[in-house]
Amino acid sequence: MQGDKYTIARQERQKHVDAVVRARDRKKLVVAGPGTGKTHLFKAVLEEKDNTLTLTFVNALVADLSLELFGLSDVKTLHGFARSQLGKATLRTVKVFPKLSEVIRQDAGILLGDSVNFDYLFHNRKDTDSRVHFYKKRRMYYDHYGFSDLVYAAVLYFEQNEERIPFYSQVLVDEFQDFNTLEVSLIDLLARRSPVLLAGDDDQALYESLKNASPRHIRQRYAGETGGYACFTLPYCSRSTRVIVEATNDIITSAKAKGLLLGRIDKPFRYFQDAKKDAASDANPHIVHSHVYSKQLPWFIKKHITDITQQLRAEFTVLILSPTRTQCQGIYEALKSKGFQNVYFAEKTDSTPSLLDGLKLLLQDSKCNLGWRIVSKELLDGPTFDALLGQSDVRGETETDKLAKMVSQSLKKQVEVMLSDLRRVRDGRKLVDNQVSELLSKIGIDAFGAATQSLQGELKSANQPLADPGIRRTPIVVTTIQSSKGLAADYVFITHFDDRYCVRDRDNGISDQDVCSFVVALTRAGRKVYLLSTDRSQTATFLTWIDKGRICEVRSPGQGEQ
Repeated sequence: MQGDKYTIARQERQKHVDAVVRARDRKKLVVAGPGTGKTHLFKAVLEEKDNTLTLTFVNALVADLSLELFGLSDVKTLHGFARSQLGKATLRTVKVFPKLSEVIRQDAGILLGDSVNFDYLFHNRKDTDSRVHFYKKRRMYYDHYGFSDLVYAAVLYFEQNEERIPFYSQVLVDEFQDFNTLEVSLIDLLARRSPVLLAGDDDQALYESLKNASPRHIRQRYAGETGGYACFTLPYCSRSTRVIVEATNDIITSAKAKGLLLGRIDKPFRYFQDAKKDAASDANPHIVHSHVYSKQLPWFIKKHITDITQQLRAEFTVLILSPTRTQCQGIYEALKSKGFQNVYFAEKTDSTPSLLDGLKLLLQDSKCNLGWRIVSKELLDGPTFDALLGQSDVRGETETDKLAKMVSQSLKKQVEVMLSDLRRVRDGRKLVDNQVSELLSKIGIDAFGAATQSLQGELKSANQPLADPGIRRTPIVVTTIQSSKGLAADYVFITHFDDRYCVRDRDNGISDQDVCSFVVALTRAGRKVYLLSTDRSQTATFLTWIDKGRICEVRSPGQGEQ
């Protein structure tokens, strides 16, 4: 009888996949909640097709999809696709500098007296804004693209040369709920020549503030307001245990009752019955909540990883989600100090151009305008740099128009010394001690501080026992909720689960993006979720939105236990 139940469940889930695959519509939209099998669907859609393209904007998803769809599809980020197409159109290498929009924003502040968010202009297709022309002129002078203007250039090229839009037997687009107007323009252009399948979930829209994305694009298409898409859903979540699916539905229901998620796509999100998942659900019937002092979070996490290991006696994965990168950094360092050897935390790269960025460009091309512009900004005083930038405001066609010809001889000599040292480092040749310290000082690396910190860590670790061998190598990823898209783990710890962190605007209360962020965090887990509050003065609002029967309160650790 049990076997029949699971067979029926698999058949019911497959019906939704088959409905998408068998539909003859050239334009399809699949609304797929977390863990509902998008990759399985993609494989089915791509079967027996060649010359296919899969697009997303999340780098982590590109890596995962490239593996899952290896040999089935060419998987690219949007800017990676745009770069390849512009390269084919111009028959030259398209050079990209990710921080270009910040460079030109600084230029605009000096040359126009206006600090411009150029990414916003591109994301929202502000084509007639005169500042877009200023950006284009500076970009051409620097002979590099940034990420946003790269996609923008590809869109303009295809709009002006529709016959050059490439043809594919199938185009798949993932995470469509987080696309902005510019990115949607690119997809609409591809849809003119190729069958397109969009996949996404407006309950997981996270990037409105970061990249001007909006869930309205997926909602408009689902409602039939835009583009004539045949619409489907994948309702069965095979990632998470029953209580996580039910708690997620609690959150959505409560949000709608509070007047949030207006215009949301109404779709089912159901637990998928499976023998292994049922066993995991029975073993983990609750979501754990506890009040934990912030400094005790690493101790709590280690204790429960130990408990899980004792229960399972098998390998499992852990994901720790915190609201801010500073909190992530603290937890990461504390877990390392407690003897965990397989903890990963990705440091955020600085969006501000640095002296090293400019020097790296000059190592590749000694006459690179962009490289000289960046190093000049870092090495010259303000008035001198402003005057130099003014000379470069009109781009010419001769060598004398290059910044390398405009900078002073003293600056050239200073830069050449640094480049020479960097070449030696790059090529594995030795520098004398004073050269090393001088070079590191110039490019902003505190060698003494880094060495001291490393030594301090070594001395501390010598006094700390290693974690028990049974938990020492547990795979742990620490990241923010916003950076967790595309990630999943058996056990998820959501730290600082308090309104002061989970509600972005305390004056106006919980927003749609707050709800979506919590839904994403909750559904990263396959087996169990731990909600760890640090504010003992009040109960987190989201906790009150979940049925009390699904929550297990765990006594907070004693003050002396660390």
